[in-house]
This record gives sequence, C-alpha cells and structure tokens, in this order.
Amino acid sequence: MSKKGGPGIPWQPGWNGGKTTLIRVPIVLKNDILAYARAVDSKLTTDKSRNIPMLKGDFLQEFTLGLIDRYIEFKRLNYHPNQNSRKLDTSTRAWDELRKFQKLVQESPELLN
Repeated sequence: MSKKGGPGIPWQPGWNGGKTTLIRVPIVLKNDILAYARAVDSKLTTDKSRNIPMLKGDFLQEFTLGLIDRYIEFKRLNYHPNQNSRKLDTSTRAWDELRKFQKLVQESPELLN
C-alpha cells in the first residue's frame, strides 16, 4: 500500500536523496542548514557529487568572505615595508586573483557550483 498525500492524491517524497532522518540543530542555524540540504538535494537529480553549493546571502558565502577578510588582515599585520610601499596595498596586480574571487563570492556565488 502506498502512502497518500490526501484523499486520492498519491504521496510524493519531499527529498530526491531518499530516506530522511531527524536531526537536532541550533534554531539559529536551522534555515541555513535546511537551505544547504535543499540545494544539495536538488542537485542530486543531475549531479551525484554531493558538492555543497554556495548561495548568495548564506552562511557559506559569509564564512568565505570572512576568511578572505581575515587573510588580508593577517597579511596587513605581518607586512614588512619595502622600498616600494610602506603599507599593504591590495590594489596591486599581485592581489588581482583574490579580488576577483572575492567579487565572485559576493556577487555570483552560484557560479562556483
């Protein structure tokens, strides 16, 4: 006997990944964790890699941007002045790729999926 979603409506599973389990998570993280789970589950229909996608405005995006900021601050604190510059300048060509990555994470994180 199949489960039903209501009178005469066949029950449809809510997840592409199959069986589910109940977990306990902090309430403040519930929406982020559920968003990740839904994003990964939606990819399972086409991609079995289980890579966690990054979504604009989510925890992973904020965490990544925070790490970039911490790295820049670390470099600033450990910078040794030289003849060309007395302080760290992240607008130089040496920082181009990090700036491009930072902009991509800020504006279009879904492209990293």
